[in-house]
Amino acid sequence: MIQPIILYGDPLLRVKSKDIERYSRFNLKQFIDDMFETMHKANGIGLSAIQIGVPLNIFVIEINYDDIEEDDSHFKKVFINPNIKEFSGEKIKLSEGCLSIPQISAQVERYDKIKIEWFDENWDKHEEEFSGLNSRAIQHEYDHLQGKLFIDKLDTMWEKVLEEPIDLIKNRKIQVPYLIK
Repeated sequence: MIQPIILYGDPLLRVKSKDIERYSRFNLKQFIDDMFETMHKANGIGLSAIQIGVPLNIFVIEINYDDIEEDDSHFKKVFINPNIKEFSGEKIKLSEGCLSIPQISAQVERYDKIKIEWFDENWDKHEEEFSGLNSRAIQHEYDHLQGKLFIDKLDTMWEKVLEEPIDLIKNRKIQVPYLIK
């Protein structure tokens, strides 16, 4: 079921999420399905639980590389209780956007590579290194779990340029083509 996405200005986006207990009564499979459905409806490539009002350490990512040359043509993963162990490689500035801050994108500097540990939807534990767009998307969603947003990483010039559009989002004076809260 499609869930409303929380927009910038809602204090819940600044909450640090909590780990999911493996044997809780929480219907994890349905929740993951809802997250993917919500993300797809909004044309996103990643979504954290906190963005739909649930402060739990889980995010989903799905990237199709139809027009981009990458090793894998499709990247789809569920990250439960993730922990970034290491940042490495160059720091690269690329344009980023966010479903919780719609219609805005800005240059954000992030490390090109990360090593992350997480559980998948079957509670299998993984540790893997990612680079490129996969790494960037993971870092972006991981930040959400820490109560951080991509606009927190902007330099002074971008802060000034985006001040007015961000206020419009905060005051709900925009139209968004997906369900919002």
